[in-house]
Amino acid sequence: MIGLIETYANGKGWNVGTANVLVEGASDVRYLRLARDLWQRESNHDLFDSGFAVFEAGLKDDGGVQGVVRELQTLRQMASQDVVSLMPERKFVGLFDNDRAGRKHAEMLCEMDFRVKHYRDVFVLHPIMPTSNGVLGPELQRRAEAKNGSCAGLDWEIEDYLPEDLIQGFCNSNPGTLKHEQRMAGRVHREFTREGKGRLPSYVAAEALVEDMIELIRLICALRSYFGLEHETMCP
Repeated sequence: MIGLIETYANGKGWNVGTANVLVEGASDVRYLRLARDLWQRESNHDLFDSGFAVFEAGLKDDGGVQGVVRELQTLRQMASQDVVSLMPERKFVGLFDNDRAGRKHAEMLCEMDFRVKHYRDVFVLHPIMPTSNGVLGPELQRRAEAKNGSCAGLDWEIEDYLPEDLIQGFCNSNPGTLKHEQRMAGRVHREFTREGKGRLPSYVAAEALVEDMIELIRLICALRSYFGLEHETMCP
């Protein structure tokens, strides 16, 4: 018997698992899958095992922060109905960029549905994403704020986990694609043009070594921990 989630996901082209992270766009998925692939070849650890999955809220205008809000609400409702129908339990969390739009929509989602909680059901990216160790909600939020206190107020997107030399190589090969940088406490947030943001994933896929993806690998390990999945033995 196929449940509501599986039917809906098939129509979207999503490969859902039992522990699912919904991100804003397809480039986010590309970076995380590349990190997973490189680390699997290096360590034999599959960071997408045990039902862990990542997929985008939509393509182009269907994605973004509004797409995460829309699809997370839909998926959580369907997951509840599937459990009532004795289908396997599937969990979904939303992961937002830590920019004005991401922070606003993460907050809005929690206000729209009191069952959705910060640092349990919705997360915003930070330079350091702490692992859960069984703790979610306000305690995990306090841990994240403490670890990132030196760069509080710094916008952060998934591309910002990439090392500076890799980004510099891209900028040298694609002049004019970097709009501006924001630096704080040794961390750098970069804003690219739309064209640059579209080109960067292919450049990274062609040029990145496993050591270039360490921060993204650690991000996946942290995300796994939020579902209670094994991560400590997998993390570099």
